[in-house]
Amino acid sequence: MSAEPGSRLLEEIVLLLDAVAERLGPYLDRVAAEHDGPPDNCPLCAIGALVRGEPNELAATTLDRAADIVALLRAVLADRWEPGVPHMPGFRPAGRPGRAAEQPRSNNRPVQHIQVRRDPFKGDRC
Repeated sequence: MSAEPGSRLLEEIVLLLDAVAERLGPYLDRVAAEHDGPPDNCPLCAIGALVRGEPNELAATTLDRAADIVALLRAVLADRWEPGVPHMPGFRPAGRPGRAAEQPRSNNRPVQHIQVRRDPFKGDRC
């Protein structure tokens, strides 16, 4: 068994990515060589640059947007689980900090219980 949980999964992912890079590398290099001009806006060239380990503006922008989406998801989940706790550095929602506890509504109505009778001849259906 592995020393750390998930280390085998990480190893398998790395091996998979290496195999994909090995198979797609020549194709992406050929496609990138066919393009005229700067390959900054070409998605195939961006993938080829990532495979070769070269910096690419499109890939960097895409990774930045992906990081923003992950941060947004983290913020939404944190707000869902701990609504009163600030969880994003520098972000303070209007009216939340120091707000008095919400007063119960004055128009609360009691729950109305409805009796359900089942017909013994219809089985479990109402």
